[in-house]
Parts: sequence; C-alpha cells; structure tokens
Amino acid sequence: MSKIKSSDSDAPAIDGADAPIRTLSEDRLGRQAFAQALADAVLAAPAARGYVMGLTGPWGSGKTSILNMTVDAIGDDAVVVHFNPWMFSGTEALVSSFFAEISKQLCKKEARLKSIAAKFATYGQILSPAAALFGAGSAVQGAVSLAQTIAAGPSVYEQHEELRVLLAELGNRLVVVIDDVDRLRPNEVLDIVRLVRLVGDFPNTLYLLAFDRHRVEECLGEGDPDRGRAYLEKIVQVTHDVPKTREPDVTAMFLAGLGPLVEDVPTGPFSSEDWTNILTFVVRPLLRTPRHVQRLLGSLSMTMRLVGDEVAVADLIGMEAIRVLHPALFEATVAVADHLSAKTRFGGQGAYQAGRNAASSPIAPMYEAAPELAEAVCHWLFPAARQHFENMHHGSEWEITWHRQRKVASAAVFRFYLERQLPKGVVPARAVDDALSHLTSSDELRQSLAPWSADQLMDLIERMNSAIEELPFDGDDLDQDPARIALPVLLDLLPDLPELGAFQPRGSMTLLRVTLRLLRRIIDSDDRAAVVRGVFTDTTGFSGRLILLQLAGHREHIGAGLIASDVAAELEDELRDALTALPPADFAAQDRIARLADFMAETDTGKAALQTLAEDDTVMLAVLVDCSGVTRGQEIGAAAVQETKVLPWEGLTGWFGEDMLGRRVAELITVVADEQMKISEEELAALSLAADYASGNLPQTPWERMARAYSADTDAGNADDRTDHENGDPTNETAVGLADDGRG
Repeated sequence: MSKIKSSDSDAPAIDGADAPIRTLSEDRLGRQAFAQALADAVLAAPAARGYVMGLTGPWGSGKTSILNMTVDAIGDDAVVVHFNPWMFSGTEALVSSFFAEISKQLCKKEARLKSIAAKFATYGQILSPAAALFGAGSAVQGAVSLAQTIAAGPSVYEQHEELRVLLAELGNRLVVVIDDVDRLRPNEVLDIVRLVRLVGDFPNTLYLLAFDRHRVEECLGEGDPDRGRAYLEKIVQVTHDVPKTREPDVTAMFLAGLGPLVEDVPTGPFSSEDWTNILTFVVRPLLRTPRHVQRLLGSLSMTMRLVGDEVAVADLIGMEAIRVLHPALFEATVAVADHLSAKTRFGGQGAYQAGRNAASSPIAPMYEAAPELAEAVCHWLFPAARQHFENMHHGSEWEITWHRQRKVASAAVFRFYLERQLPKGVVPARAVDDALSHLTSSDELRQSLAPWSADQLMDLIERMNSAIEELPFDGDDLDQDPARIALPVLLDLLPDLPELGAFQPRGSMTLLRVTLRLLRRIIDSDDRAAVVRGVFTDTTGFSGRLILLQLAGHREHIGAGLIASDVAAELEDELRDALTALPPADFAAQDRIARLADFMAETDTGKAALQTLAEDDTVMLAVLVDCSGVTRGQEIGAAAVQETKVLPWEGLTGWFGEDMLGRRVAELITVVADEQMKISEEELAALSLAADYASGNLPQTPWERMARAYSADTDAGNADDRTDHENGDPTNETAVGLADDGRG
C-alpha cells in the first residue's frame, strides 16, 4: 500500500522497537554533525588530571544514540569502554561492577592494555569494601572491613598511584562512557556521582556521562534542584545539551517507520485530506522525541493487526497517538464519548449555546487535559463535538456517512476502536465492501451474503445504502446494471430477515430502502420500467415481488412512482394471478403470507381466491400465525414492560367476512381437539387468541376504555359482560381447554 509514504524513500526501515542507533550512518535526525563535534571535544579535552563531561537531555531525546554515534566517530583515536549502572543495584555492586566491567573490556582490546585491566581489577577489589563509607551501609562496619582489606594487601593509595602511572603512559586516552544515570533510584544516582568523583582524577581518562539534568539535580539535591546543581557542577566540568529535535526530522522518522508497517497489515480506508490534517494537527504535536516515535510505532504494530480495516487508517493513527502519548486526554475523550457523535439535539446542555465555550460544555474534561490539543482533536477526529463551542451542527445523517467512511466520528466505529470487537449483529467493514463489489454478479453476491446471520444481513444491507446512491448507471447495458443483477438476490433474502411483528416491519423496510436507492439511480422511466420487469421476473419469492411493486408503483404512503401506473397495475395483476394459481400447501409456505393475503383481497377475484385457499386448514393457520403480533406498554414510573398479544381482527374480517372467520376458527379448534392435526406451540397460541377474539373478547383502545368508564350505562354494560361470561361461548371454551391440555 502506497498511501502513506516516507519523505525519504531511502531512509532505513524502523522496526518500532525503542532501540538506539549505533552508527553515524543510521542518523535520521541530522545529529551526525553534533556527534562528530562531541567526539572532537572528547579527544581535545584537557585530561591530564582526568576529565568529566556530561551529555544532557530529557528522557527519550536520543542521548544513547548520540553516545553511540560519538563512539563511532572517535574510532581508534581513543580506548572506549562502556558502563551502564542501571544493570546493577546497590552501592557495593556499583563500585565492584564498575571496575570489573572496565577490566573485562580492556582485556578484550589490545594486549598492551592487559596490565591496566589487571590493575583496575585489583583496585576494584580493594576499593569495593569502601563503598560502605560513601553509600548506604554502616560507616563503622565499612571502616572495619576497609581496614582489614588494607592490612591484608597493597594499600588503596599504592594501587591508585600505580594506575595513575599506567594511564599516564597510555598513548591514547581512556574514555569511559556511562549511560542511563537518570534511570537509577535517587540514592543510586548519588552513588554513581560519588564513584565518578572517586576515580575522576585518573590521568588521560575522560568520563562521558549521559543523563537528564533535571532528574539528576533533583536526586542529588534530595528535592532541592539548586543544591543538586551546585553538587553536580563540582563533579562534571562541562555539559553539552542534546540538540532539540526538529519537527520535520521527527515526522520523517515516523513516516519512515509507518510506511512498511501499513504495507504489512490490513488497514481501513485512506483519505489523503484527512491524513494530512490529522498528521499535522493531532499527531505531530505529540511527536517531540525519537522515543515518542518508537512508542507510537510499537503500539500501531499491534493495534493495526487487531483493528484491521474497521477504522479509517488516519483516524486510527490519530487516536493511537493520543492514547499512547497523551493518556490524560485519551481518558477524558473516552469519558465524554456520548457527546462526540452526531445526534439530533433539541436544545439542552448538549446543543450550542451562544456565549458558552468548550471549557464550560459537556466536553470540558478534554480541554482540562489538553487545552491546545483538544480543539484540534474535536475538529479533525470528532467534528460533531464542535457544536459545543461553535454554531455548527451535524445531524444524525452524518452518523451514516461517517460509519461508511469508518471514521471514529461515528459512534459505532469509535465503540469498536475502544472495545476492539464488533457488537453482536454487526458485520466487518470488509463484508460491506465485498458485497458492494459483487453487485453485478448474482452468484458472487449470494456467496458473499451467505455466511451472515439475519441480524448481520440487516446491518450489511443498511450500510450498503449510502454507497449504492453513488454507483454509476450505464443506460446502454441495462442487463448488467447493479439494480438488475442485485435486487433479485436481495429481495429473495426477505425470508431470512427478521420482523418485529405484523405491525412493525423491519426486514421489509431494509429491503425497501435498498430497492429505492438502486432504482432511483436510473433516470429514464423506460429504462427503469425495464429493470423493474426483469427484477420482478427473476425474484423467486412472492413477498419479495410484492415489496418491489409496492415501492415502484403508486400506492399511498409507500409507492415512489418509479414506474408508470399501467405498468404497475399489469405487474400486480400478474402477481395476483400467480398467487391464485398456487396449491394451498405452496401458498401456506409463503413468507409474509399475511401481506400476500391483504394484497389478494384488494380485488374481488383475489378475495374470492383467498377465501377458497383459506378453506384449507394449513393456509388458515398460517395466516393466523403470521398476523399475530405483540403490543407493548409501560405505566408511568414503572420499569416493567407489559406485552399483549394481538391480532388485526378488523383486517381478518375484511378478508374473510365475520361469519367465515368465526367458522374457520371453530373448525380448526375442532380438528386440533380431535387430534386430527398436530400444531406447534406458536400455532396453538395464535389459534387460541383467534378463538378469544371470535368470542367477543376484543382488546379495547384507550379511547374505548375511557368512554366506557364515563358512560351513563356503565353498570348495565358490566352486567351484560357478566351474562356473556356466565353463558360462555363454546368456541372460547374449547380454545381454553386446548391451552390447558397443552395439545399440539
């Protein structure tokens, strides 16, 4: 992927590990000249009586890399040995390890250095017990131990003088590089500085220490930086500050490491404009040192693999930069996540209020964490949040757009970024892209849709909508248009899509929306009619065909008038004739049979055919089941939701007539009671509800209940109700008996 490129195509690759460079040729920050100058200063410093030089800079500024380049520049002009006190703990260990390390490294160099190496080892063995005198050990115990050591062998002074002579006669000076002083505990910082003071007067010897000045001064002064500075100046003759990293160099270093990374892992959509803005205003201000670069690259290496292509790559990098390099701002952003997305607001605290700034808005925690950066984060990552401090509003339609673009401005995408997993019923973004790419191949489209569950199919189709509107149309090749190829496949998914009930179509509405968008692209009415005819013919499911005609025709409240009324009427007659010709068993097996029944009943011939079909017990039972629904209500102040099973009884009586409907329900109950027909629990519930309705126990609307409560003949009405129940109804009694017996 060549989306994100390094500004220097020849720059060496960065592996993302927080490792310093080792040679001058690896320099990417323009510090080669500084390292060479430092090497010259090391070689030219007056070291007749020893010399201590410091390289100072904050954590992560590249001190170790500069030390390595300096040693590379020194080459064979000096004998260089290294000591890292961070590898040792405790005063005595520091002292003994210091001399042991120098001795071992000298032994591995030239043969002429072996005598100096041996003398360093001996001197360290003698001096090591003295650590207790300047460290944390007991001064009395240290003095006794030191006295015993001196009595047993050469004195410390004698060993010191012998080392001085050997070092003075050494042709090249000895350079001792001591790194990571600022990583030690406060007492250990004091120990290492005292150690340098102890050996700092050896002739022809230079100590090059790297440390964070503020950290070391605070440790030496035991909380008083001025006191620590005065102490440090007695030990270190001169200090050189690490050059401030230039922003272009740090950015180039970051891009050099990012380029290979995005080539190796799947990433989300890339927008050059978004990347430029997010890099400039969000990422760059956080990349102040090489260590910041390495930490961010190290994080992205894993996060990109985990998130994959679900988040736009520019947004992902921006969010990771905030998470890794500014944790306080990241935590504040997560805390106010509900106020960062596009939602329809009607005033209140969340909406823009003249005279109010961000610091007094719901996103105030972000500004408290990072006043300068928070506005850039809102502007380029969460633009809907600008409503809190600008007179700018993003409506809920932006959620759809941002979701399709996989930007964290979408609440769904940001949730995925935080949770690192898709919510139940949501498909990966690549599944949406895959389906869109196969809209001109029915077989490939079916194959791409096959793995997903019903809820996932709903999510996938809904997320295709906004992209479908942008598909081009070629009037010279209608048979290969996405509408002509894809709609039969999509409409035949209707049996697999969930509905919330007979009165709350959900899967149907999803298909209506995608159908409308695919057909609306076709401007010419004749072309559109030709496509609709072809889709009607290729769609195998009758309910899918009905959805197509309801949308394309001129029906009130649903028809979009996409085809001429005579074409719509012709196709509707064709559908009605096909339904009439179905055997009862095939009709009963149709999906959304209640809608098909309603469609048939729109004409006298269709209604007669429907009534004939309903004489079949399987058909009648299927209609009752498909018509069954649930209404939900909740009392004010209550948490529980009350559910009531309902049937569209007025619609059923319109299709079959009250007499036929009552008769067929009674006949079905008799058949089931005589065990001539086995039915499921769902069918038994629908049949029992129909029996209850047929016996006159229809649910009342709120208006009916109110009228009854305040009517003058309330008592008479109640008496009539009691009489009805006392007399009973054979249909209802049989249904209750079936329910009690649990037959089916």
